[in-house]
Amino acid sequence: MLLRIASAVVLVPAVLALVVYATPTYFLIALGILGTLCLYEYFGLVRSMGLRGQPWFGYAAFWVLLAAFQEKWVPPTVVLAVVLLAGFLTAMWRKNDLRERTLGLMANLLGALYLALFLYPALPLRFEFGNQLGLHWLVVLLVVIWMGDTAALFVGKTVGRTLFSPLISPKKTNEGAVGGLLGGILAAVLLQHFLFRELPLLHVVLVALLLGMFGQLGDLAESLLKRAAQVKDSSHIIPGHGGVLDRVDSLLFAFPVLYLYLLRLYR
Repeated sequence: MLLRIASAVVLVPAVLALVVYATPTYFLIALGILGTLCLYEYFGLVRSMGLRGQPWFGYAAFWVLLAAFQEKWVPPTVVLAVVLLAGFLTAMWRKNDLRERTLGLMANLLGALYLALFLYPALPLRFEFGNQLGLHWLVVLLVVIWMGDTAALFVGKTVGRTLFSPLISPKKTNEGAVGGLLGGILAAVLLQHFLFRELPLLHVVLVALLLGMFGQLGDLAESLLKRAAQVKDSSHIIPGHGGVLDRVDSLLFAFPVLYLYLLRLYR
């Protein structure tokens, strides 16, 4: 527990400083580094499943997707088509048997798309809606996810009884899930009241509810990969927390959800 707290004391201010002060270019580079670390852990999970992916392709595809989405060289659908085409060609040129090639192809593409498509929306979320508004909503997202995770852990350990998804995540409980949702909403409401009064309270509550729900689904999605690989953590890079992917799994689902909400529902 002490290691977990110490890591959080170091990482949380660093992330907030990045969110507040980074320019779009440096923010994109930071997302790229974060995604590369996550991909490294992802391919470790793939190996534990007995699959033989091609990490070099995953890293290259991930960076191409990030850069192409930001620079808008061609429409996103064309970028995705090119990456898929390259994935198939890479699989065709391998010398493994056809089953290994196909499973490796699936692993490569899932990893690159998983990280690129879920991480990239953090960039337009931060800068596309204006410097202050984007900053405030992104801070709300981080606080909801972080406080929701903390509340879920505390409630689950103290009063959790009913297993939420025993096959995918054996320690999560319904009580912890509800506690996490309520904790995230409460944190967002307090943040709005004391710091971000320009954000409409109704939207803050709705966003917090959505982020809490999809954040927990993002956690389960990564747990699905870990259970298939029969490991507890994606790595041991962060003391007390496990791997980088373990720390950002909830954020991965939250970024595109909030971006879509602000694009289509926020007025």
